[in-house]
Amino acid sequence: MRSFRQRTIQVTRTALALAALLSGCAATPPPAPLEPEKTLADFDARGLEGVARLPAPSSGWDRAQWLTAALALNPQLAQERAEVDAVAAGERTAAQTPNPNMELFAEYLKTAAQSPAWLYGVSLEFLLRRPGERARVRRQAALETALAQSALSDSIWEVRSGLRQALLEQVSTREEEQLLEQLRGERQQLLDADTARLKAGDVARAQVLTDQVELARVAQRLEQARAREADARAHLAAEVGVPVGALQGAGVRWEEWSRIDALAIEAPERYRHEALIGRSQIVSALREYDLAELHLQGEIAQRWPQLRIQPAYAWGGEGVREDALDAIASESALGVSFEVPVFNQHQGQIAEALGRRTAAGAHLKAVQAAVYAQIDRAQLAWPTARSSWQQMRQLADLADEQRRAEERALRAGASDRGALLAADIAATEARLALLESAFAAQQAFGALEDAFRRPLDGTERNWTPDGGPRA
Repeated sequence: MRSFRQRTIQVTRTALALAALLSGCAATPPPAPLEPEKTLADFDARGLEGVARLPAPSSGWDRAQWLTAALALNPQLAQERAEVDAVAAGERTAAQTPNPNMELFAEYLKTAAQSPAWLYGVSLEFLLRRPGERARVRRQAALETALAQSALSDSIWEVRSGLRQALLEQVSTREEEQLLEQLRGERQQLLDADTARLKAGDVARAQVLTDQVELARVAQRLEQARAREADARAHLAAEVGVPVGALQGAGVRWEEWSRIDALAIEAPERYRHEALIGRSQIVSALREYDLAELHLQGEIAQRWPQLRIQPAYAWGGEGVREDALDAIASESALGVSFEVPVFNQHQGQIAEALGRRTAAGAHLKAVQAAVYAQIDRAQLAWPTARSSWQQMRQLADLADEQRRAEERALRAGASDRGALLAADIAATEARLALLESAFAAQQAFGALEDAFRRPLDGTERNWTPDGGPRA
């Protein structure tokens, strides 16, 4: 019994030492708690200053510079980059060799001479992977990383697209406000002139009331434009990832935005072909198909035995006995375990994996068809929007010509001040309509860029959705 206690204490101490060793090897990173008040304060303190490679925002940024700021500051992109890093860490996990499992055991034995004894032992279990299993696991981890990167690339483009729209709203509403201020002044002059003519008996009171209604409508349009400009600033701040207050004093440089005739597409067919085979959604669908194919291969490989080798060693056997030949000094054992495919051969799992692969193939074709339709719609809409802008520009030119004709007629004494004011109002309204048409054309051009997933004009043309330079 004393020998038994000593051996038990020895085994217990060995197990505790092994447990302490294993716990020491498993170092954990320190906790990093988050406090909503702290994160809110950090966001409130965000600004545009200090973004790498950018001048002071007060100098005015072009579209490429605003995009650089968004890529650096947008919280959604930061989250997705962290998710890519988390998924990429799975590649390291996939490359690891499985650790063996250890088992400590004790057995109570009786010899043929009825001599009781304790047997102590240790066994290790080693997993022998199937042929190609390690390569499949590593390939799966790499595909999952590629999927996360494709999702990030698409999110970057969505931020770029939203940023372009916000900048377009910003510059267009700014010019619209200027024209509406001018129109309000012209309407006020017309109202004053008609009021004076009413006192002289030259016009009816209905004309003055009409002037007052039109002036009120212009004031309402001006307030709506100011509201759109405020919303555009909030939209711009959201896309960049800063509070609205951080945009105070920051300028936007896009002077040629309304020059629709300067917009052109150099190689639309090449861009179309590249988009139909290389857009991030198509790449993601292709990676999903590759994952489904890999999963099918793994299920097929399940039909082969998964071997587990279990070497073991035991010692002991010293107890009260009559014959020393019955003592057990030590023993060794080797076990091999594997699944016996008696009741099924994994046909159900294989059929499921085959179905998922078929569905992934259909998904790829559906995504490609959707991209095809988006490109078709954008390519058809752009010439129409451009033609509409050209027609509106001709009307604006005619309105300007009519205004100049009224000026000449007034100087020659062949017209009156009211006719010139009406011509001024008509010319300003035509420029407002031209501005609206330019905005619609820019949106159509932006939709074409979204379909091709590449900038087609301006300072962003050497930028790619992953943030690097285009070759």
